Amino acid sequence: MSKSGNKIPRTWLCYSIILNKIYCETCWLFADRSYKHYNATWVYGIDDWQHASQKIYTHDTSVQHIEAIKIRCLWAKNQVIEKELENQISEEAAYWRSVLERIIRIILHLTAGNNALRGNEKKFNKDNSFNEGNFLQTVRLMANYDHILSKLISCEESKVKYLSHTITDELIIILSNDLLKTICAEINGCQCFSIITDSTQDITKLDQLSIIIRYVVVNYESKTLEVKESFVGFYILKSHGAVDYVNLTQDVLIKLGLNINKCRGQGYDGASVMSGAHSGVQTRIKHIVPSAKYVHCCSHNLNLVISDAAKCHNKVKNFFETVQNVFNFFASSAPRWALLALGQHFGDTVQKKVLKKVCPTRWEARHDAVFSLKERFIDVLKALTCMALTSKKTTERTLASGLKSKIENFEFVLILCTWEPILRSLRVISKKLQNVDMNLEEASKMLNNAVNFIQETRNSYDDNVLDNAKSLCSRWGIPNKFVEKRESYAKKHFYDNLNGDRRLNTTEENFKVKIFFPVLDTVLSQLISRFQGMHDVIEDFNFLNPIILSTQTEENIMKASYDFCLTYKDDINSDLPRQMLSLKSFIKYEKLNTIKHLGSFIINNDLSSSFPDILSACIIFLTMPITVAGAERSFSKLKLIKNYLRNSCGQERLTGIAMLNIEKERTKTLNIEKIIDNFANAKSRKKNFLK
Repeated sequence: MSKSGNKIPRTWLCYSIILNKIYCETCWLFADRSYKHYNATWVYGIDDWQHASQKIYTHDTSVQHIEAIKIRCLWAKNQVIEKELENQISEEAAYWRSVLERIIRIILHLTAGNNALRGNEKKFNKDNSFNEGNFLQTVRLMANYDHILSKLISCEESKVKYLSHTITDELIIILSNDLLKTICAEINGCQCFSIITDSTQDITKLDQLSIIIRYVVVNYESKTLEVKESFVGFYILKSHGAVDYVNLTQDVLIKLGLNINKCRGQGYDGASVMSGAHSGVQTRIKHIVPSAKYVHCCSHNLNLVISDAAKCHNKVKNFFETVQNVFNFFASSAPRWALLALGQHFGDTVQKKVLKKVCPTRWEARHDAVFSLKERFIDVLKALTCMALTSKKTTERTLASGLKSKIENFEFVLILCTWEPILRSLRVISKKLQNVDMNLEEASKMLNNAVNFIQETRNSYDDNVLDNAKSLCSRWGIPNKFVEKRESYAKKHFYDNLNGDRRLNTTEENFKVKIFFPVLDTVLSQLISRFQGMHDVIEDFNFLNPIILSTQTEENIMKASYDFCLTYKDDINSDLPRQMLSLKSFIKYEKLNTIKHLGSFIINNDLSSSFPDILSACIIFLTMPITVAGAERSFSKLKLIKNYLRNSCGQERLTGIAMLNIEKERTKTLNIEKIIDNFANAKSRKKNFLK
């Protein structure tokens, strides 16, 4: 009881019946035993009943008792010291995880845009430096609007900021490895896959092999069938023999956890080391997996068709040389280029179509060069005439006059109008062939359409080519008639005089016989012969085409099905013939035109359990590669990533950045929390990231 008479409860005071003592429960539970003035009297209890009142009052005001009460109050609120420490650790971990999440987002953003991360400065400095590079500059920019990053860069106490180039490199590798695992898991979940490879030299003269995996993802929930081509890395090629290619490819597949026995297609360019029938890469892979069919890259083949046709006559060769010379003449001088691009009105804001150079290895270069010259033909002649008459430079006047005389004639215009429709039709095909969802069946149809178009062009010389050439010539006043030339003719026999009138030949006839027909005939023959290998592969799958299936007899269907079962015995059961006969009557009234439509029809109507082998056959067909365009596109990224300014880029970092850039759509689905855990567990860290 207090002096004022108030009763004061002492909840800490307890009595032990067994010991017959009173003790302090609070000190017994929460007193600090390490305290230098620690007194255990009230912990073990007292039985001095005569002085109990005085002892209770003294203990009630002691430091030890008051501190124990504080701890008890914290404990009652679940806020003990350990809990406070835990909360502090958890808050710190959450802060550093937030920092790392922002760093990862910045890295993904920069790699998606193919921007260099580093600058000349490799360390983060307090003073802003524009030589830091894109990564640190982006961190500074975001810090203006984000309190987490603002706290990070303004904190001078901690030297650890996780902004160094070693940390960014480590994060790039962790991100790319996680992405690669996701891709490989998706591939392993598919029925089969195809290999697409190609190689090129980087800026440091190292041969880089790009490997692309093509596969089909079937989603039974959304009832979709999607063809994918995924990049799995660049790998240094030390030797260039077929054995070296095969060994490296096998090692990569083993490293990625992909079973080569599931390979059903191979896509390479036409190099003999890749396509050799006796000891090439495709043959050696077939020795390992007999059902891995080889398809020569259709885009490369199409380019070879054009290249062969461009060499069929000296005048055709000279034509493309002239087209290139016209480009070189204007491109080598800024005033000339401006004169052609803007005409004599330099104030114009809308530029006209510019000339393009002829590149024999680029799939669309010839079309772009020919088409742009035809579109700007009159402007080119105007510019050449202007320079030939007004230029103060003798060399420029001479070059302009020479080029003008070469293109200002009816024969050149005829060749121009001959090649433009050919290249235009093949360019459309080349563009479509590079689509990932393209398949052999659609490619074959487009090539057949091209053959028909070229045949029509051959048969309509007067209506199309000649009329277009005359129309173009009339705009500049070029005579649209051939000049008759006397052909050198040596008599060998007396009766040659009977044919003497033929010495004066009509040049137009010569053009048709010696240039026009040979060019188109070469294109036609090459379109047929060069794609024969692709048609042979398609032949194995033709029985699956719904249109062909509906017209075939039961005997033919059975035979084709049995042959297919023998070829793909690891994928297809012997029940395929029965399924094909059942399917024929099932799709009788369905409007299905292609094998892809058939596969989609089976999935959309939940018929995969009724026709499992037919669906498997459709998937194998769609897995077959069409072009190596995916590998070629990866080379474009390689040239941008490892350029002369970044030629010290290591192989692992190169592949990591390329992976994040090429597969940037997939990076949106990455589990950032998992990435942070992987980073924290990779090795001992100075900061805690685990909550």
